[in-house]
Amino acid sequence: MSAAFFVRNRSRMNLVYQGRCWKLDNDISSDELISARHVFEYDPETLRKHLLAEVRPELASQAKAGDLIVAGKRFAHGSQHTHPFLAMRAMGLGLLAHRLFRPPFRLAIYSGIPLLELSEQALSMFDDGDQMSVDFRTGQIENITRNQKIEATPLPDFLLQIVQAGGGLGYLSTAHAASLETSHDN
Repeated sequence: MSAAFFVRNRSRMNLVYQGRCWKLDNDISSDELISARHVFEYDPETLRKHLLAEVRPELASQAKAGDLIVAGKRFAHGSQHTHPFLAMRAMGLGLLAHRLFRPPFRLAIYSGIPLLELSEQALSMFDDGDQMSVDFRTGQIENITRNQKIEATPLPDFLLQIVQAGGGLGYLSTAHAASLETSHDN
């Protein structure tokens, strides 16, 4: 798939992804997503080279914008930092996961990662390498390889707005700019 599935339109991220499924097992910790030895690196382009380096070393060189990480239980548990999510955003990856704990859920949203939470049963319909299409706005998920479709509960609109703005900082700058325009009009 081309990078066309991760398109910015007026600084707003497209919420329809189509690409390869990168399926992960249960219990992938935050430190397995990106090793703690990179905790003082903040450049997303550098961090993307380290995403899942010890679990899926091929991901950094083979993943394309529009691909999806499909994760099992307890994804990103343990020490909490934004590094893995900054790397995912830099790579243009979406996330389907089994009920995230609140800290990684918040970090993903704040970092601008589109995500859907799925049941174990729904996760079982995906295999590593399957071609997928996901509309994060509606919760429509299609496994193109298997010709199967399911629906998930999408994020509430206010969280989708944060993701579309590229994360918390993008959202705040957009809200601040809108506030300034309103105050100048009065």
